[in-house]
Amino acid sequence: MLIPDLTLDRLRHDGYAVVPNFLSGDELAAAQDNFLQYFPTSEELRARPQRFGAIYDDPEHLQVEFPFAGDALNHVATHPDLIDLATRLLGTEEVLLSQSAIWAKYAGLGDYEQGLHLDYQGNTLVVPREDGDYRQLNAILYYSDVDETLAPTHVVSQQHTHELPLWPTHRTRRKNPELYQHERPIFAAPGTLLLFGMSTWHRASTFTADAGHRFTHHFVFRAAAHGFQGYHHWPSRGESADLQRFITQATPRQRELLGFPRPGDAYWTQQTLAGVKLRYPQLDIGPYQQALGDADRRGI
Repeated sequence: MLIPDLTLDRLRHDGYAVVPNFLSGDELAAAQDNFLQYFPTSEELRARPQRFGAIYDDPEHLQVEFPFAGDALNHVATHPDLIDLATRLLGTEEVLLSQSAIWAKYAGLGDYEQGLHLDYQGNTLVVPREDGDYRQLNAILYYSDVDETLAPTHVVSQQHTHELPLWPTHRTRRKNPELYQHERPIFAAPGTLLLFGMSTWHRASTFTADAGHRFTHHFVFRAAAHGFQGYHHWPSRGESADLQRFITQATPRQRELLGFPRPGDAYWTQQTLAGVKLRYPQLDIGPYQQALGDADRRGI
């Protein structure tokens, strides 16, 4: 779904916004099925514990990073409406995907309780600016129901934190009880999208239910202009068969989100076109070839 301007206004005002039903039914079903290639449901986990010993060994760190097998999750991470949202919020077409990770949590396994914190330490070498293309956009997409018993994310509106310094990035309940008085939990149905900024205080909470799971997909988007920002640089995954496969089937715009040169970029020559075609035989180089031909005809 195209995210309305009103949602962006809420995000700018409060530092977070919630988008229900972000994915279509088919998109959600495909992503949930892709998720199950990595993690079982809580029912399957309890029914076959011996099969999933690694989950019991380290239940608090059940994360898998992009690129994914299958591709439904890859297409969600590079969803055209997320690209549109990031370009509108940052005010630039030159946006990149910095992080895409899925995360599974299970009731009765591990303690997921956190203190209120900011995420920027792993995403920038400086401190956040929440204006123009200096912004970074965090998002959490929920693939399972989250109610008050299933470890909801808690957030604090920036209307309560304007005077709070951005450092230190973690605030305990004992030292900052007034901050916790303003937090609110985010309850979500599958397909709900939570948007928030790098300056938005938030935290994970733990399960109070005896059984259940919480499946989420976490993203960060940033402007390409600022080298002091960024969680991942996708060429480091260039030897991944999953990434190679996705690049061949992605749209040019989706590839740009990973840092791939856009059609018309000065990088493209007949030589580089031929080389990229050898590296990715299934990739349609037509858009890049056409843009290069148009540039040649204009004498650029």
